Amino acid sequence: MPFTPTAANAQMMDDATALEIRGPLAVADALGRTAVETCRQHERLSHLQDLRVAQTELEATHALVDTCDLALAECVRHFEKVCATVPASDDAEVRQAANAMWLSSREYLRRHSIAEQASRQLTQHSVEKLNDLHTEYELLSSAILGLKHATQSYAKLRPDSR
Repeated sequence: MPFTPTAANAQMMDDATALEIRGPLAVADALGRTAVETCRQHERLSHLQDLRVAQTELEATHALVDTCDLALAECVRHFEKVCATVPASDDAEVRQAANAMWLSSREYLRRHSIAEQASRQLTQHSVEKLNDLHTEYELLSSAILGLKHATQSYAKLRPDSR
């Protein structure tokens, strides 16, 4: 099915353009909202896997997680671009929380990439290979938890950013 723009898509594009105009704090806020949604979708996927729902529902949820990951990667790139020259905030506590959230986002994306690559490369189901894969997914889970904590810390300092 080909992509057709909708009013919601047009609004998102307008919002993305508006972020280009806004300051670094708005970019940090966008990163925070996207990171929160990424964590939420991962929790939802985990819950659905525990419920052993139909494969089609799992595939749809995986697609949502992938979309959130792409959005998070874009927000990270935008944060890096904007905050490379101007700090996210003049408030040291907010700046530190924003930077921690950015670092947690990068670590999550890195761990996710490593775990996905390890899954794709699994051709032999030896105990050693499966243990390595399990370790990668445990590290990914840890990165998601770190991202969740970083976004919560940021949200406490910027409650209006939600």
